Amino acid sequence: MRSWKKLLSLTAACALSVSLLAGCSGTTTPATEPAASGSGDAAATDGKMFNVALTAAFTGFDPLRTNDSASTYVNAQIYETLYRIDPETDEYMPLLAAEMPEYSEDGLTVTVKLREGVTFHDGTPFNSEAVKYTFDLIKDPDFGSARASIAGSIDTMECPDDYTIVFHLLYEDGVFTAKLAHTNSAIVSPTAQQNQDLMTQPCGTGPYKFVSSVSGSNVVLTRNEDYWGEKPAIKDVTMTIITDESTAVSRMETGEADFMPKISVEQLSRVENNSALTVTTSEAAQIYYMAMRADSSVNPIMAEKDFRIALAKGIDKEGYVEYMMQGYAEVANSVIGPKIFGYDPSAEEHNIAYDPEGAKAILDEHPGWADEEITFLVPSTPVYSKMGEYFQSSLTNAGFNNVNIETMDWSAWLTESKVDGRFDITLAAWSNVTRDGTELMEPNFHSVNGQRRVRLSAEDWALVDGYIDASKTTSDTAVRTENLLNCNAVLMDEAYIQPIYNSTNLFCYSNEYTNVTLDAGGTFYICDFQYAA
Repeated sequence: MRSWKKLLSLTAACALSVSLLAGCSGTTTPATEPAASGSGDAAATDGKMFNVALTAAFTGFDPLRTNDSASTYVNAQIYETLYRIDPETDEYMPLLAAEMPEYSEDGLTVTVKLREGVTFHDGTPFNSEAVKYTFDLIKDPDFGSARASIAGSIDTMECPDDYTIVFHLLYEDGVFTAKLAHTNSAIVSPTAQQNQDLMTQPCGTGPYKFVSSVSGSNVVLTRNEDYWGEKPAIKDVTMTIITDESTAVSRMETGEADFMPKISVEQLSRVENNSALTVTTSEAAQIYYMAMRADSSVNPIMAEKDFRIALAKGIDKEGYVEYMMQGYAEVANSVIGPKIFGYDPSAEEHNIAYDPEGAKAILDEHPGWADEEITFLVPSTPVYSKMGEYFQSSLTNAGFNNVNIETMDWSAWLTESKVDGRFDITLAAWSNVTRDGTELMEPNFHSVNGQRRVRLSAEDWALVDGYIDASKTTSDTAVRTENLLNCNAVLMDEAYIQPIYNSTNLFCYSNEYTNVTLDAGGTFYICDFQYAA
């Protein structure tokens, strides 16, 4: 009989991160009235707005229906999950849960005791019915959850009392605790969800409450004075979307902004040379990759495996990391990275290395292939635009004469990249909330539960689905690893995915603050931030 305590210890070592895809929109920081001040230093700091500069546009404030980075930045302050990764120990710790989950011997029944005395921002009591209501929504195919796979293993739920919920699972889920810590399983107020649109009027149990928002521009939050836990040091927060990263950095330089959770290497020297700012890095579990469609592509030539292999050979990822990222990333040679459960060095044996001469040889063997038109869909954000231009050039160097970039707004890309017949190749990224390979593979590459940006042949999709399903329905780590490696091999060998790099969190903040941290997915929690002494 396998020990669930041992499994939890293993998954705890696989720390939390979040789906991170960068976007861009813009406005100016709004004038905001400061909070009423009292006396002493606390009153002085309470009167200061904490300004966050985002280069990614949020799409909404319902944690169950959004999965982009900027929305997560906001929602992580307003909503809470049952569990969270301890930023110091990297182990799961109870948040809205009162203690760690209790698993039955067969792993099919999970009992969670809940924290008492917690209320939502609208006054609705937090209890087991609220938890059940949230997961019922995630399970409901008509609701439109951003990550329905989180509840994929749940069969039924019961609430024996107000502060106990029992999950009955369809199968032994090796990452269930991690799913309960996922930002897309944050608990929502049943009352608010039924009476208002949480996409524009969020309501959680978290340390910050929603004040106002201008669509595509900014969102204003304030400290939840009735918060069940320790109250944050910072009282008022404005997150502003700024079109141009250089302008965002200028706001940091002038003191109009206090924190940028994502900064590019190109802007690094500006903040490094500013004595009023701190720039730092932290470990990330994020991969950037090129996705190729073998089916439902614009050009049917994409169905040819050799053509996709030639494309993969034309991607100079080593050069990109060295010259464009200046070492603030690691070249990715497998879909499953070294920080993800399921990785083994053998995964990198399936890497298709940059080989422009090899790509040209394949094209020369097939007259006309070099001139085939390839639609390269690229989001118009600083990160992706730069990558798109670089890899268009490297593909041209490898003999592809007709690679056409189509750029589009980030929000539009999130939708358009899932549409049938929309592109041949695109760029994407993923930060694994659980650092578990199944939670990387299923939401991205499963034919039913995935986002379907990548399109495989029917035969290969059946293989990938089988490997993913086998990896998630057991807690046997050897079996899970074997299936994840098999899945990785199909994606790499058949050239559906060309991994580019594993990123590092790079961010900056004003020296007026301390304890500014990001988790492995780039998500931050302002309740952890402090004023510098």
